[in-house]
Amino acid sequence: KIIADVRADKDVKAVVLRVNSPGGSVLASEKIKAELDLLRENVPVIASYGDYAASGGYWISAKSEKIFADNTTLTGSIGVFSMSMNYGKGLKQHLHVNTANIGSNAHSTMMNGVDPLDATEVAFMQGMVEDIYTKFTALVSEGRDLPVEYVDEVGQGRVWTGADAFRNKLVDEIGGLTDAIQYAAACADLTDYRI
Repeated sequence: KIIADVRADKDVKAVVLRVNSPGGSVLASEKIKAELDLLRENVPVIASYGDYAASGGYWISAKSEKIFADNTTLTGSIGVFSMSMNYGKGLKQHLHVNTANIGSNAHSTMMNGVDPLDATEVAFMQGMVEDIYTKFTALVSEGRDLPVEYVDEVGQGRVWTGADAFRNKLVDEIGGLTDAIQYAAACADLTDYRI
């Protein structure tokens, strides 16, 4: 909603997106990125990285016109993981609680947390993770104007310092928030502005 409100404000001529996040869910990241994509249609969006710009933080900002990071900013984490909790054995052994599953098919209770995943379910989850990773590398490739193969090579879930991310072309400049604001003002051709 905040990004949509900024997009509706005709007085806004450029946006500096301050990213300070170790990541988050794909759904939340994609929702934020979708709003930022709409915002980019109207004004330049420049990213300024704080301590972290990893995973979901990198997802939402990879398409920024320019990315500024400090030398020590933890950057990247272009990777995806998923978890399936399983506490069924503990329930039975320690609390003597038994469960019975009733479902419409063999996989109805997948991810119920009580039963371990079978080989088919593990393969399904692995396929979902790989699909999301492919989407992640594609959006970074497009946003940073890099070949997908290169993004995959420097990705793989690794986290880089800002200095290494600069060498790996994941950020455009080493600099702080003030540098990003000055660049945003120049993009909007402004000399007299307020933040």
